[in-house]
Amino acid sequence: MSEVTSLKNKIFESVVASCPSLTGKCVAITGTTSGTGYWTAMAAVEKGATALLLLNRPSIRSKLSTDEITAAAGTTTAVTSVDLDLMSFESVKAGAEQIKALVEQYGGLDVLACNAGIMSFPDDRTVDGYDVQMQVNHLSHALLTKLLMPSLDKAAAERGEARVCMHSSGVRFLPLGSIPFATKHMTKCPPKSLGGNSIGFVQMNFAGANMARYTHSKLANTVYALALHDELKAAGSKVKSICAEPGIATTSLAGNGFNTKTGKGVSQLLMMPIRPIFKILGQSGPDGACPLILACFGAEAQSGDLYCPKKRYIVPSMPIPTKMHTKGMPMRTILGGAAFKKGKEARSVKAEHKTRCWTATEAVIAAA
Repeated sequence: MSEVTSLKNKIFESVVASCPSLTGKCVAITGTTSGTGYWTAMAAVEKGATALLLLNRPSIRSKLSTDEITAAAGTTTAVTSVDLDLMSFESVKAGAEQIKALVEQYGGLDVLACNAGIMSFPDDRTVDGYDVQMQVNHLSHALLTKLLMPSLDKAAAERGEARVCMHSSGVRFLPLGSIPFATKHMTKCPPKSLGGNSIGFVQMNFAGANMARYTHSKLANTVYALALHDELKAAGSKVKSICAEPGIATTSLAGNGFNTKTGKGVSQLLMMPIRPIFKILGQSGPDGACPLILACFGAEAQSGDLYCPKKRYIVPSMPIPTKMHTKGMPMRTILGGAAFKKGKEARSVKAEHKTRCWTATEAVIAAA
């Protein structure tokens, strides 16, 4: 499996062990072919989930990883693969219909982990006309959440709670560029109108437009999760909206950037400055999945929480020194929608950001 890493697991086993049994629970996860989604699926299997839905774009990687997860599940967990391409709203809608039919036999959907993501892709548009990173990382997940909310409500009514978990990134702390948050990035616009294809001097300085678009999309994950928390709380819902970020983990996410235009060889060359940083400050893929695992399955997780790795370092090679979560045991930096430390998560909890993000996202969903 592609998930082999030179970094040893330090916390994965203990974090999974701390989670309660998932017997009787139905879990759906986007992006399980590798990385955090793969290991969150493995955690669901280990904790005895009754049903596990793997939501991926059809590919050889999807089939291979599904076979591995199914083999690990044995007869305890019913594993089902659902074709779902986040670059197409029609695919999301079709996948949601299939998911709703599948989870009906289990009394609804207990956990929806919106994990899949892409990083540093060119200034291209999906078939629906939106920035590829914003649609894959945020807009399609918001649409999927909206469509599956009745199934989440049903599980919450029967078993006391259900969860929607968004997966953000530490880049939410980085400069956003000249375009205000939750404006042009969330509207239909021509290709190359959101900064073009620029990656900066080296990828890890985060100065390029490719990374700025990624930053907007991952901030949207956190802000939307908190806005959804507010909406669910006001409605008296038992569905929890929770967010997580993995820190720096050795997954395929960064290496999959750029290759749409430049090819894998160039992509690997651009990755060279990153690898030493990953080895020094990073953690294994399984350890990087731990904040998401606790958001999805942890006994203490409450709506409006944000899980991040505990250790923070100033990551080198950036034009503006930025302290980011990198590795270690998960902790919550936002509790019940409020930042644990004043100013630290100001962007995520900002009322204007939540209103703007919610309004823009709802407009896209209504038109999808």
